[in-house]
Amino acid sequence: MLNSKLKLAVLLCLFTAVFAANGDDSQEKDGLYVGPLRVGGAFRLNYVYKDWDETYKDLGEFAFDTARINLDLEDENVIGSFEYRFYRDKFSDGHDYNMLHHGWLGWQEEYWNIKLGVHRVPFGILPYASHNWFFQLPYYVGLEDDYDLGAKYETWKDGWNFQAAYYVSDEGSWNGDSEDSARYSYDLVKENGAGNEEQNQGNLRLTHTWQHSEDCSTELGGSLQAGGVHNDNTDDHGTHYAAAVHLNGNYGRWNTMLEALYYKYDVDGDPVLDDKDYVLVGAYDYPYQIAAEAAIYSAGVSYTFPVNLGPVKSMTLYNDFSIMTKSKSDFSDTLQNVVGCSFAVNKFFVYVDVASGKNNPWLGGPWNNGLSNGGKKGWSTRFNVNIGYYF
Repeated sequence: MLNSKLKLAVLLCLFTAVFAANGDDSQEKDGLYVGPLRVGGAFRLNYVYKDWDETYKDLGEFAFDTARINLDLEDENVIGSFEYRFYRDKFSDGHDYNMLHHGWLGWQEEYWNIKLGVHRVPFGILPYASHNWFFQLPYYVGLEDDYDLGAKYETWKDGWNFQAAYYVSDEGSWNGDSEDSARYSYDLVKENGAGNEEQNQGNLRLTHTWQHSEDCSTELGGSLQAGGVHNDNTDDHGTHYAAAVHLNGNYGRWNTMLEALYYKYDVDGDPVLDDKDYVLVGAYDYPYQIAAEAAIYSAGVSYTFPVNLGPVKSMTLYNDFSIMTKSKSDFSDTLQNVVGCSFAVNKFFVYVDVASGKNNPWLGGPWNNGLSNGGKKGWSTRFNVNIGYYF
């Protein structure tokens, strides 16, 4: 699987290089351009304090977050985008891993486009169902900002937007210490002897936006997803499916995002997992369990206002809340709430978040089973400042 993804990355780089060779170097636009190819990237770091971890009890610590390289192509009707990311969880004695975020080529007309490669799955609120650095709970089960390998068609006109996609597989695992979890977005993974993997997934998404005034609009939409699951241990085939409805409203300085979704993995019990009530997913080089069937409800609100603090000209305040209710009666709910603000300083972008969670693997809950059966532990809180330099 990795070899095929490396070939995709190499082909994309070669393809964009061909276009770059046809143009002169230029820096007249924002960013570095080589012909029609824009070259960019980012470096990000975190200041972290975790109230459940004794190693953070004094003043917390700074930690490296991400370095990434971006290539974006627009040459008449030909479009493309590529991003590769490098992670390290600590400056010293850190854990290193890296992966393809996305890589695709496409063709665009006035009211439609088509994309081939690893690209964002059309599901729920796009591009994100959240305002903060942590996303909302759908991300952690693979239903927000998810990327897979396939083809996508999108058309838009008169307030309508329709997207249809087919994915032959997930985006694959790249370089890390895990068996199958060195990836950006969450998918079924073959780790610790477990054998499930996603195949042949289809997506449909339809939205309509009402433009009430120049700065007020409401988007309502629905999404459907269905696909196959193959188990390498048994050679059995199962299914997975999901559905969502959402509202994304912009009302002057206010933004409101509401989303409700349901998903289910209908698979025979993996002989290694020996359970039908949860499946194993992975990303960021670590796997964990999630409930095989659940509903997730998300609500977020933000307010952007002008300020005059030197180079800071505006600031956004927000609160994002989500809850995951699992269909199995003795599984505990997972909750997450993030309150914070974000602002830009020239080429820097900063998130200041207070993130609290219950049965959340990333926020002090049980790592392996927080999103499946959970536990009895109460709320935990992480204070996080993410500082990114984008170019």
